[in-house]
Amino acid sequence: MKRFICFFATILLIFSITFAAMPITSSAQFDDLKKYGVSMNLNKGNWVAVYTKLPGKKGLTKLFAKITKLSIYEIPAPKAGAAARATNDSTMTAVLTVQVQYPQKPSKKIAKALMNEGHDVIDYMDVVVVDKFTGENLNTQETSEEGSNYHGVSVKETEWKGLKPQKLTWSNGTVYQYYVSYVKTLVIKFPSGYKNTCLGVCGSHVGDYNKMQDWNEGFIEGYTAFSDTSHVKLGSKKKTSQLSHFFNIKKKAQEPSNPFGIRK
Repeated sequence: MKRFICFFATILLIFSITFAAMPITSSAQFDDLKKYGVSMNLNKGNWVAVYTKLPGKKGLTKLFAKITKLSIYEIPAPKAGAAARATNDSTMTAVLTVQVQYPQKPSKKIAKALMNEGHDVIDYMDVVVVDKFTGENLNTQETSEEGSNYHGVSVKETEWKGLKPQKLTWSNGTVYQYYVSYVKTLVIKFPSGYKNTCLGVCGSHVGDYNKMQDWNEGFIEGYTAFSDTSHVKLGSKKKTSQLSHFFNIKKKAQEPSNPFGIRK
């Protein structure tokens, strides 16, 4: 009996070591963008409604977003022999300009709450670059505690620029200045063989700025996936589809607008 128990324990140990050594596929591990219901409807030239939670309002507020400019071009791999070309992808560079618009005048309650918190409407929106199947943040040097951004993606972006300034005034002379539109440009580089680069424009279901920042810190630092952000409402695909809108960067190469003076 003791010999049987010992043999059975040995078999269990072998199985446990074998399964521990087997890699878990990323789609089985996360499957973020599909599983949690984000909208894959962000495109060049078409406005999409993006919702976010602003302080001073109980429900979500509707804004609009679109990609206004898009160019993608290819930098060939170094020509160091057939063997090197077989193992090295060329580099794709996507240059995108994103515009977010808040066309309606904010209520004085929202304006007062924003002034009290010291933030603008655009601070409750986020532009992210993630892996389509894992939800990993590609706009960071690290994607896990063990290593670096192994997908070979790099992101360079400008700050938001406000357009069409407007003013809201109170009878006591208080003035709140806001913008109708905001734009920013991103330059995203990735290997040509890597097809999972996704850009998203996302709102938040958390209207407290500090709480939102704390919530998203792990994702920003690269230690958690997109599903662990305020851009995803767990248990509600409908709300997540309102908050998060993505574009999978898979286009034919073309000449760049090259706003940062990138050399080919």
